Amino acid sequence: MIVNHPHHCQATTLVRPLGAGERLFYRYSERNPAHFSVVAEFGEVLAVNQLRAALAAVQRRHPLLSVHVEDRTGTRLGFYRAAAVPRVELTVRRWTELAWQAAAAEELSRPFDRSRAPLMRASLLQGPSRSLLLLTFDHTIADGISSTLVLNDVITALNGKTLASLPVPQSQERIVSDVLGAAEPLKPTALPGDARMSTPSVLRPFDGALTNVRTMALSRADTATLVARCRAESTTVHAALVVAMCRVRATDRGEEFTRVLTPINLRPILGIEGGCVLCIVPTATGHVPWDGTPFWGQARAMTAHLDVARSAHGIRTASLALEQMITTDATTSDAEELFTRISPWEIMVTNLGVQNL
Repeated sequence: MIVNHPHHCQATTLVRPLGAGERLFYRYSERNPAHFSVVAEFGEVLAVNQLRAALAAVQRRHPLLSVHVEDRTGTRLGFYRAAAVPRVELTVRRWTELAWQAAAAEELSRPFDRSRAPLMRASLLQGPSRSLLLLTFDHTIADGISSTLVLNDVITALNGKTLASLPVPQSQERIVSDVLGAAEPLKPTALPGDARMSTPSVLRPFDGALTNVRTMALSRADTATLVARCRAESTTVHAALVVAMCRVRATDRGEEFTRVLTPINLRPILGIEGGCVLCIVPTATGHVPWDGTPFWGQARAMTAHLDVARSAHGIRTASLALEQMITTDATTSDAEELFTRISPWEIMVTNLGVQNL
């Protein structure tokens, strides 16, 4: 299907319609921009021309890095491609001690125009002997795992290796239907409920104000100790971090109950590898940090909840619910309702797992 879009002087070709998850983030971001960044530090000065070539190779490899979004009568939201697509925008700056945090905050305050490709941009911060690369993505075409895959491809291209082009990735809902279609959806009683989960969370209107970007890193030794303790306690690092964050927030704000949003990575169970595409479903959990339950007991309970959510039955349930709520005619308000009433949260904890770059 070829159409003309008012923002383009040339015909644009429909690549595929958006899936429910992609529609969710597109509509939600109309009032609440949800783009994100990934940062990589290099112990050398990256040549700008080589980086531009690497970004071009990555853009050729991943089809969704050359699409924009159009809302057409009948088909509604779709990924479209123009005959000529601009290259990934690259901004080059000088690296000072706190420059990358400031650059990241600036990127997070600048939403994408989803009617124009590409829905990714890059910033290079150069110092006397090192470089930092910041990649920013619109959530409609990518998730956190996608960003690490693209980053790895950039590194591969910088090392002089050829990147093969990938096919257009299918929507996660279609793959869930194909792979997990036989899985029975969970009954409502399978996941425990709490009346406090029905209290809507509050959205802060987006005003372009700079985000506070703060970082903390554990040493290799501390990380190894944490992983070993979590395994010994039959829980996960993610669950332990959730419990710790809830306890800190409860103590700091005097809250009795805290909701946490965890994006579930669908790639392992669906067998998806290598593509830049949205492949997550959100799940919300409620916590009473100081109810007398020991820390590791709370972490094990969190792990058990997520085990159900990431099972074949749990993913099938979430995917069907998402399709039912975020239909092709869904609005921005529908997307906001999902994140404030269906899956309300005060804290989001996202986990990219172990990545070897």
